[in-house]
Amino acid sequence: MPKIKIQSEYPDLDKYKFTHNKDIIYFKKGTILYHNPYGPAYIGSDGYKVYWVDNELHRLDGPARILPNGKEEYWINNIELTKEEFEKHPKRLKFLGKEHLTFLV
Repeated sequence: MPKIKIQSEYPDLDKYKFTHNKDIIYFKKGTILYHNPYGPAYIGSDGYKVYWVDNELHRLDGPARILPNGKEEYWINNIELTKEEFEKHPKRLKFLGKEHLTFLV
């Protein structure tokens, strides 16, 4: 699928727009690694959003994949989790400043 490079709002990311559907994708600067630690790395014109960090599905503050139909998937370091597993995951609790709760899970 042809894409064109456009101006990125982040100095450490390359940003592209697909010519056929206007979807946006971010890569780590100078690479083809899907990457955006600031938000979704893929933003579909249909509402599809995917969060990647260093080419891994990853998000600690919410779902890493949001499908156009509203379905949400939770991933940490490229491992899919249920919402319940995600909510108790030690990396998420540390991100939220609640690592003291890890002994309860």
